[in-house]
Amino acid sequence: MVKTWPVVVLALCLLGLAGPLSAQQLPIRTTAMLNPFQDNPALAGSRECLDLHFGHRSQWSGFEGAPRTSFVNLHGQIAEQGPNFHGFGGRVESDEAGPWGHLGVNLAYAYNLKLTSGARLAAGLSAGLYQFRLNQALLDLPEVEVANDPAFLGESAFVFPSLDIGLAIYDKEWFVGASLINATGGSLADIGAQSEFRTHFALTANGKVELYRDWNFRPSAQLRIGAAVPATADLILALDYNDVAGFGLGYRTSSALIATARVKVLEYLSIGYAYGFTTSVMRAASANSHELVIGINACSGNARGRYTSCPAYD
Repeated sequence: MVKTWPVVVLALCLLGLAGPLSAQQLPIRTTAMLNPFQDNPALAGSRECLDLHFGHRSQWSGFEGAPRTSFVNLHGQIAEQGPNFHGFGGRVESDEAGPWGHLGVNLAYAYNLKLTSGARLAAGLSAGLYQFRLNQALLDLPEVEVANDPAFLGESAFVFPSLDIGLAIYDKEWFVGASLINATGGSLADIGAQSEFRTHFALTANGKVELYRDWNFRPSAQLRIGAAVPATADLILALDYNDVAGFGLGYRTSSALIATARVKVLEYLSIGYAYGFTTSVMRAASANSHELVIGINACSGNARGRYTSCPAYD
């Protein structure tokens, strides 16, 4: 029997939380289901070959200074010791929203342990640096006196260490992962006594249900919660044909309707696209979102890898 209970349980939790959920301090990626390592270091090495993903998200198209996010990550296995193995990887993320922006760079390590059930339990962490920056040239100050605000008297760039912690359990039919992003937090005291880069928690689940012939049903859900900031939840229901092409529809709480598509262009190349139709008050300006992610890996369809068909990466 296909184990889709992790997705069902998480989806029910999201529906219960749907009312009060809204935006997030960290950037949100609709294609997170196609690229979970960017949010969870425990997925380092979850494929037996090197796996590369990079992409770009343009949010609220049409608005000047609208958020733009770019990311790239690479991960693989260090060595295999019997049924268990070590994983490693690196992640880079750049986010711009008007005059504000940040750049994050970190390295990740994970240990994957095979359970008696045949599934795998992975634990990982990543460490690196975040740089926050303020482009004062993009600010339109209403009064000259505003320039005396402490936000404009100090440095325009702030660098501090970051630490992410992740857990994941997965097999060929389902995946559940939880991660603590920026576990150490970070103070921006130079621009305000209470200015902080908050810790965030991400919970992700997806599964694969075989339907008729080569058709598969792929439900997925993600919940993101930040300390002292509102949360967001995504629920996407997708179909794919023979793991080659697929499409899905979904909903982000109090924010957008989602359409996704994925196609495997070559044996080692896949392309994913997501379109977000805004349902919040931002829809008055047709502020919709576009997101593109490209995946490249050295795993062929007939690779002897243990979980090359894990739903976290299909």
